[in-house]
Amino acid sequence: MTEHTVDFQTKSNYQRIRKDKVVRLRYLLRDTEADQTLAYRDDMVYLHGGYGSAFPKVEAALEGKEVGDGAEVTLAPGEAYGEPDPGLVITVPHAELPGEVRHLGAQLEGEAPDGSSRPFRVVAMDEATITVDGNHPLAGRHLEFHFEVLDIRDASAAEIEAGYGFALSAED
Repeated sequence: MTEHTVDFQTKSNYQRIRKDKVVRLRYLLRDTEADQTLAYRDDMVYLHGGYGSAFPKVEAALEGKEVGDGAEVTLAPGEAYGEPDPGLVITVPHAELPGEVRHLGAQLEGEAPDGSSRPFRVVAMDEATITVDGNHPLAGRHLEFHFEVLDIRDASAAEIEAGYGFALSAED
């Protein structure tokens, strides 16, 4: 009789990314045209499967991945945050804005020309006026994401109903 030895490799999670899975990622975000690193996050959570938590091209690249796998995705502006809309850059007299937002980088909620509510940020000031921008800060940029899958789990009914994954607290 021949003796066989089998070594089993253990993984913390054997699941693959697919619809209705909550995925935890580490990612690096770069602007490819400016050759600039924009963000690094060690713990991003999203609900996979077309819920709007991730760009479609990102979800496609991550589909079927396992814990420990990586993926790279490059997005043109139209696949990410769109092109900047000049109609969302508005200059107003100082008196039209509350005093607490009269400084560069301040954020405030405002009404876009189409009547929708959206966040604006103060991008320029002079002695008489303040310019606010309602475009996403990454609008118009060519973005490159580098992902590492940290965890995958089944989404709860509440997460599916909400359309996004809940981050777990340290006590969970």
